Amino acid sequence: MSPPRLVLDGGTDVADALARLREAGVPGAPVVDGEGRFIGAVSPSGLAAAAPDAILARRADAGAPTVDVTANLDEALEAMPDEARWLTVLDGQRRVCGIVGVPDVVHGYRMEILAEQRRVERVGTHVEVLDVRAADDSPVLGKRLADRALPAGSLVVSVRRGDAVLPGTAATRLRAGDLVTVLVPPERSESVRLLVEGDSAGGDR
Repeated sequence: MSPPRLVLDGGTDVADALARLREAGVPGAPVVDGEGRFIGAVSPSGLAAAAPDAILARRADAGAPTVDVTANLDEALEAMPDEARWLTVLDGQRRVCGIVGVPDVVHGYRMEILAEQRRVERVGTHVEVLDVRAADDSPVLGKRLADRALPAGSLVVSVRRGDAVLPGTAATRLRAGDLVTVLVPPERSESVRLLVEGDSAGGDR
């Protein structure tokens, strides 16, 4: 997350907003009401056809992507549409806390991956690769991998969620249906399978 370079007041007119967007050199900006609460976002292209004296609050995109300040990297990435390169971070009162852009996400994942590389070095060489699918009743659902969701010595390499493949970073939270690839010592593979697959693992035996 980065501090917003520009936050626009909803009472600003379109002409002034476009001038400030150009001056700041940003692809868009959040718009807030008189009490500082987020009401939407605007971009130069979205304002191009608007009347110069139109009030910004009426032109702001109320459906612009946002993410809660408590969200992790995976949640921020999922909230960012393919066509967008940034989104607004809000607190519980919908006040703007910052901006998350693609560079922020890339940097965050890079730091997580470097940390995971150090963990891989500690796992050792005597491990096997285990692919397990998280069940609806799995006790690890919703837990961050950093919170020791899986037994010591195991390492989540990746999480396939639908068509997306997420790195198994410390901030990742598992969801039902995730296909989880784990490096695990052979003696712990069954305990990992039971944790991730839940009661369904025992039912298949």
